[in-house]
Amino acid sequence: MQGIQQMELEKVMTERNDLKTKVLKYELLGGELAQLDDDEIMNQLEDRKKKSRRTAADIDRQFFCTFNNCKKAYGTEASLIQHQRLKHGVNSGMDAYFRI
Repeated sequence: MQGIQQMELEKVMTERNDLKTKVLKYELLGGELAQLDDDEIMNQLEDRKKKSRRTAADIDRQFFCTFNNCKKAYGTEASLIQHQRLKHGVNSGMDAYFRI
């Protein structure tokens, strides 16, 4: 009984890996299906460069929190609004619009 379950599990895992490979092929080619082998897929994935993030020192902080004794500043207005919602409990008025 346990041997049968192990074989079924291995079959499902193989199918899963095959599907993951197909999805990677599809994504790599911008939605076009292609006949790449697994080595070619791995080479293309390794060639992709990660997007570099700005360091904290590189961010031009021009949006300042206006709450008493809060000295936080942010590089984007969206980050400031998120800070005010999370740390100061500010509602933007749009919250009711997005509530389901």
